[in-house]
Amino acid sequence: MPLPFGLKLKRTRRYTVSSKSCLVTRIQLLNGEFVEFTLSVESTGQECLEAVAQRLELREITYFSLWYFNKQNQQRWIDLEKPLKKQLDKYGLEPTVYFGVVFYVPTVGQLQQEITRYQYYLQLKKDVLEGRIPCSIEQAIRLAGLAVQADFGDFNRYDSQEFLQKFVLFPIGWIQDERVLEEATQKVAVLYQNYRGLPAPEAEMLYMQEVEKMEGYGQESTPAKDSQGTDILLGACLDGIFVKHKNGRPPLVFKWNEINNMTHNKSFFALELTNKEESVQFQTEDLETSKYVCRMCLARHKFYKINKSSLQTQPTAVNPVRRRSSTRMSLLWPVERRT
Repeated sequence: MPLPFGLKLKRTRRYTVSSKSCLVTRIQLLNGEFVEFTLSVESTGQECLEAVAQRLELREITYFSLWYFNKQNQQRWIDLEKPLKKQLDKYGLEPTVYFGVVFYVPTVGQLQQEITRYQYYLQLKKDVLEGRIPCSIEQAIRLAGLAVQADFGDFNRYDSQEFLQKFVLFPIGWIQDERVLEEATQKVAVLYQNYRGLPAPEAEMLYMQEVEKMEGYGQESTPAKDSQGTDILLGACLDGIFVKHKNGRPPLVFKWNEINNMTHNKSFFALELTNKEESVQFQTEDLETSKYVCRMCLARHKFYKINKSSLQTQPTAVNPVRRRSSTRMSLLWPVERRT
């Protein structure tokens, strides 16, 4: 999986069984760093997640989880209630585990802890730079200017475009025209100069507030077919379960409060709606995919229903002065390090 700003690392098998009852597992954080934990072979995904949260001094753990690549090279979120090692041995392409945001919030101002907002910012930057949240050139320029200010602060060569040309500022492969890329980088340099004096937490908050309004924010989807056999993208978002047709038809959204239950049978995933006697069915790639889609949609359904009222009544978070620690590092990787 490509890292923020273009860095890719070679995958290697890095957990080793140190005894019959213990293993050392390797986890990649959102800042690109790797950490290792010694766990019991029976340790659940939740126990591993809590170990990561403790390392990051993260208390608002609800929004985060762990994921891995399955044997088809697809991203899959860990089942937190089951042993981690068994899941990786049975389904994983590799033993490396990745930390990230699994539940997105309607408004980032609802995030209370400073480290929560920082981790959330790192996730949104990954989502943008890896193309999961599409953006226009104008949006990409604004986001790049804020990211540079957030990651570097008032750099003493802020007016030098040569400095910015060393880094990947935009989604990889998104701008093919060198002239357009140069012009966009010049505009980022101007924004960087204008943002001089803006504290990192404020730059990160402005970045997140920009992204939360963009199409694709908080969405995860998988290829499927509808009841007519038409190819679709089936996924979950903040509002509910969405269906996107590849033929250009407007997307269809089943709101969370319209859904009574979700089930799966073989390769089929079904929605039971409050206003319909018959369920709405979709066909996924296979049984494993339908089980996974059902599990994740049920989890999101539960999260958004439980947290809807509490999230709306929480006060907007105030950005404190950032506490510098080893959990913070720049994610503007040099262009030459891309592979």
